[in-house]
Amino acid sequence: MDENFLKTPQQPDVADLSAAEGEALAAAAASAGFAVLRLDGAAMKTKEELMDHAAAALALPGDFGRNWDALIDYMGSLAEFRKNDRLLVVVGNSAAMRAADAALYGTFREVCGDAADNARQWSRERVIMKFLFL
Repeated sequence: MDENFLKTPQQPDVADLSAAEGEALAAAAASAGFAVLRLDGAAMKTKEELMDHAAAALALPGDFGRNWDALIDYMGSLAEFRKNDRLLVVVGNSAAMRAADAALYGTFREVCGDAADNARQWSRERVIMKFLFL
């Protein structure tokens, strides 16, 4: 893992790490003032489960539309909702999600990258948003 992963809003925005490496990075991020949010891949094996789990775990507003575009927009706005310009979203048990539906897993990774890109652009590179898949 590049030591600058959490230091810059620049890509890469999505990374794969072992559970031990990811938890160590999450702890370091929390110590550095990042809001560390968690999703459970084992709870996101279908698109409906993913949308429901993301809405609950990320505390998305009630008007969240439960579709890919809405998820990109709302995750891209997490810095505003959380009042923190540094965000790390940790997706634990990601292998369970990938094993259940590889296409869903791939789409979700793209959505995460798009959300981070939106956050970067909307904030003029003030927001650092990263996603870890463990």
